[in-house]
Amino acid sequence: MTLTKDLVWPWSLPGLILIAMVLVGLTIWTYRGVQGSTNRRVTLVLGLRLAALALACLMILRPSLAYKEELRVPSTLLIALDGSESMTIQDEADSKSRWSVMLQTLRQCEPILQQLHDEQNVNVVVYRFAEDATPEEHAVPGGQADGKRTDFGKLQHTVNDRHGADKNLRGLIIVSDGADNGTVYPALTEAGRLRRLPCPVYTFALGKTTTDVRQRDIAVTAIKADPSPVSVKGKLTVTGTLDAPGFFSPDVTVRLFIDDKEVGVKNFKLPKETGNEVQLTADAPDKPGEIKVTLKADPHQGEMVADNNEISTYVTVIKEGISVLLVDKLRFIEPQRIYDALSEYRSIRVFPVWHASDTPAREDLLRLDKRHYDVIILGDLSAQRLRHLDPQRPETGDGSILAEIAKQVKERGAGLLVTGGYESLSNSDWQGTPLADVLPVELDAPGQVDAETQMEPTAKGLSHFLMRLTENADANKQLWSRLPKLDGMNRMGRVKPGAVVLAERAGVGEPVLVGMDYGRGRTLAFAGDTTWRWQLLGQPKSNEGIEAHAHFWKQLIYWLAHRDKGEGSIQAKLDSRRLPAGGKLDFTVEMFGKEGELIGPNRSPRYEVTVEDPHKNAGRVGTAREGENERGHFWKTDQPGEYELVARGWYKDEKGQEVSGGEPARTRFLVYQDNSELMRRAADHDFLAKLANAGGGKTFPAEELPRFLRDLQKLPLPQGGPKANLWPDWRRHSLSGFLITFFLLFVALLSTEWFLRRRWGMV
Repeated sequence: MTLTKDLVWPWSLPGLILIAMVLVGLTIWTYRGVQGSTNRRVTLVLGLRLAALALACLMILRPSLAYKEELRVPSTLLIALDGSESMTIQDEADSKSRWSVMLQTLRQCEPILQQLHDEQNVNVVVYRFAEDATPEEHAVPGGQADGKRTDFGKLQHTVNDRHGADKNLRGLIIVSDGADNGTVYPALTEAGRLRRLPCPVYTFALGKTTTDVRQRDIAVTAIKADPSPVSVKGKLTVTGTLDAPGFFSPDVTVRLFIDDKEVGVKNFKLPKETGNEVQLTADAPDKPGEIKVTLKADPHQGEMVADNNEISTYVTVIKEGISVLLVDKLRFIEPQRIYDALSEYRSIRVFPVWHASDTPAREDLLRLDKRHYDVIILGDLSAQRLRHLDPQRPETGDGSILAEIAKQVKERGAGLLVTGGYESLSNSDWQGTPLADVLPVELDAPGQVDAETQMEPTAKGLSHFLMRLTENADANKQLWSRLPKLDGMNRMGRVKPGAVVLAERAGVGEPVLVGMDYGRGRTLAFAGDTTWRWQLLGQPKSNEGIEAHAHFWKQLIYWLAHRDKGEGSIQAKLDSRRLPAGGKLDFTVEMFGKEGELIGPNRSPRYEVTVEDPHKNAGRVGTAREGENERGHFWKTDQPGEYELVARGWYKDEKGQEVSGGEPARTRFLVYQDNSELMRRAADHDFLAKLANAGGGKTFPAEELPRFLRDLQKLPLPQGGPKANLWPDWRRHSLSGFLITFFLLFVALLSTEWFLRRRWGMV
């Protein structure tokens, strides 16, 4: 115990002594020679006055007896034990594993932890962590170290969530080798959060930083498929990256599988220990869909890990976009502008063939036998020029190039467009050829209109898909009237029965654009060949004419290819088709309308995305607008295996009604368990030091854990220790009976002094 005082401002102890001396002097001087005053009476009065003064001084000095009692304030100590596979590496003394040394150290700590609990009221909470952090019942865990990934960020995030509201945290003790393989939460950032609780982070290091990283292993570490997506029956090139540590230029057999069926095999010599690239090529399947692509390396004798000898990903096989063959002679400007406009649409692939001379080509330039075309556009070409492009065929008969084009339209459903020109339609040698039967007009009116021609949709044309430049009917009609005039046109002849005139020469009624169905295909005859003039509308202030020109040619191709009655579609694009367990999947979703147009924010698109894990448990994933794209992020990838993302969508049509975006998009991706725990054999004590520094603690060798725990009872709580007790506590008991007694005693002393002086005649 100690005697303390708490002087009331502005008093001081010397000042109080001076007052007492003045009081004694004044009392003696006052009653010196007064009648009735004797030395005994003056001494008694002086004693009463000094006693009252003493009480007043006590009230000013406020002395107290201070004493400390070792209070057992409840507190919590957190201990996290690394249970990952890297703890099985045997690089401790006597070739012991890191895991066994940790268990041995913890057994030494058990009595100390019990003492902390009994004498210090410390609640010890033990966690075992790897890719997750789970509580342990005992300080010395059972089982083996089999965690696939050491995630310090996830551990500290879990501790923060579960113990952030706890009072009197002694700290977090982490016993590990420091091989951090976390992917979600930054470890040093999470340590800083614990420091602010406060809950200091102390790290205890196991393992050697000099452990040899070399090991005999063949590992396929990366895979890439190109192109992705790949077209039906297209060439698929698969590139893999192979590591071969511990081997000297081994020969490795690598196999390629598509949907678990072997489609290729090749031997490679691996000159480097890491980063060897291998390539295998195969044909994609003949049906659209999603395929699983796998690379496997045959195992080598002496390999440490065999599970990493194969790697897989997914590739989408698609039906090619609309394939267009554009054939014209080498002339200025119309063919190139058509090609440029159509090339802007990713759903259309244009194969141009420009005829530059009157002599036959040396090879087949059209490649009708080798490539399927959905649409064929023939420009200002005579029949003879067209024959020159495939000199290997006969000029007439069923095997001719003209007969082959007619066959593709009639039997295979291709679309055919023939445009105007000085050598085209009725102005040339098309009459009597197989193509003359295919076209929707009789080639019986040769000639050319050299005057400017305003192309005007007919009544049927205005309601036709092909002539719809805008959704609004009135705006569409006005736009056609404002388009610049064509620079002349062909005379096409009589319209065949069943054909439809979609556009005509304004004020005259001559057909400009005529279409009809022929067999399984569709055909168009277009008398103009200067639609590039439309691009001038609005220039240079706007691109209205450029957009109208491109839209017209896109609509024309879509109609010829039978894509004018689509049902819309939704697509999901994954940034990666394979990612490590615990990694983040980023993806984009988008919708296309019935005419192939991208659905933008003005159509109020709404998406619903779910992801199904390997155990068939599905969960919703939110999306949000990020710039020009609708993006989503999926985090729950802790379980290795095959996942499926399903995207559904809705948007508003021109009437403001919500319609479906079509069939849901289904896309698979792989989550793999990496082997980085065993590939990184050296301990990382520098990381543990950085972690402790960020968490406001210190780092130690693991063998110092018992001493640290013994010293822990001497360390104050981060939130502050217990306060000293005072008796009496003047501040807390300002209105207590104790102080009232002091006051009554003070009054009694002064009253007694006054009564005696009055009785003795000293007043």
